[in-house]
Amino acid sequence: MVATPGGVPSVQAAPCTLCGGGEFHPLTPARIFDSRPGLAVNDVAPPGIKPMGAPEPATFDIALLGQGGIPADAASVLAVVVNITVTEPGANGYLEAYGKGAQPAQHTSIINFGPGQTVPNVAIVRPGTDGALTIGLYGQSGSANVLVDVFGWFSTSTYTGTDGARLIPTTPSRILDTRDGTGRPAPGALGPQQTIDLQILGADGVSPAVTDVVPATGVTGVLLNVVGLTTEPGGTATHLSLIPNAIGGVAPATSNLNLAANVIKANLVFVPVGTDGKIRIFNDNGNTQVVADVVGYMLGGQAETTRAGRVVPLTSPYRTFDTRQANFGGVALGPGQAEDWSYADFASSVFIGSASVGAQLGVIGNLTSAELKRQYPSQLAQSYLTAYPSDAQRPTSSNLNTIEGPPVPNMAVLKYGANATVRVYNNAGYTHYLFDASAVILADA
Repeated sequence: MVATPGGVPSVQAAPCTLCGGGEFHPLTPARIFDSRPGLAVNDVAPPGIKPMGAPEPATFDIALLGQGGIPADAASVLAVVVNITVTEPGANGYLEAYGKGAQPAQHTSIINFGPGQTVPNVAIVRPGTDGALTIGLYGQSGSANVLVDVFGWFSTSTYTGTDGARLIPTTPSRILDTRDGTGRPAPGALGPQQTIDLQILGADGVSPAVTDVVPATGVTGVLLNVVGLTTEPGGTATHLSLIPNAIGGVAPATSNLNLAANVIKANLVFVPVGTDGKIRIFNDNGNTQVVADVVGYMLGGQAETTRAGRVVPLTSPYRTFDTRQANFGGVALGPGQAEDWSYADFASSVFIGSASVGAQLGVIGNLTSAELKRQYPSQLAQSYLTAYPSDAQRPTSSNLNTIEGPPVPNMAVLKYGANATVRVYNNAGYTHYLFDASAVILADA
């Protein structure tokens, strides 16, 4: 079950069109690759820190199938949800990832980074030849370490194991803000080595106000856009980990969001829901404020004959727009402005074999603020981008937070509004931005 923009056949659908195809199977987060000396996990040649390359990225392949709980059977695995982190880079650059043997026609980025930064991002990736993933590091010079954590996988239509769950996108809605006490008994930053419980099942959203933004039953996982703020007194470099169960005083082995001191930063997180209907958020160091917005949830127990919430990954990432390019307007989005993007043509061009996938709820991919410029020459530009259905109230949430400097990426789940249209809002300054699609979410016709 593989989709390709433009209707180019790639893999024929199995005789059973739906079956278990496009359903999500959560995993206990596990690190399946780490290039750091002394901490190496499944490292590959060249060993240790990986070189960057230009004009073409320097590439290496890592195994996906059979790693971290992912089935080893290629016929069962449609795509994998990973959190990829770049750390200790020696220069500016970007990271791209795609199934081995399926390099996209145009380079796309999952992570953009500057010297010395630690930058994570979530991605939905397809295993390629030999069940492997190709990772490319672009940079004029230098090298960087790469970490890969796995959080779950999507099954194919031929998978015959336990049913998975469907991804139901929502208009972003806030369920946690430690600054004002939303989702907690009282306001207050999360301290070092502290964990807080966050109710997911039956959770209400406050902005916009939505009763039961997450249903009280049937939900096995949640997609949260999590923002960490290390701008409080006592704030310092740290990382946040989101897990489904209590950790019993032992720090989690994986991280979802890495934060430098005095930053505001977002990352999309796939996290299974614990048996008590909650998730746990762990803060490694310092005093950190945490904000979480629901952008979707995983719903189990759906009829095999229905389509809604099934995820179909593209053969490789596909750039749907880039405001820097003349054919997409070539004009930066100004302060307090919003603009609409129609995905009608894109949606109609996604095929499984020779057949269109049909109606869709939304698209998943990487939203990147490519460049942010000042509105006033003497005032540093700081902003955020919010993407939401064009016919919905604008939520007081952000997909990514930006300052002047290197591009800022974050995976986004974009729920379509009327006529498959998405609206993007920029809070301040002038920003160019782009979106690289990696999968679509099916709807019932």
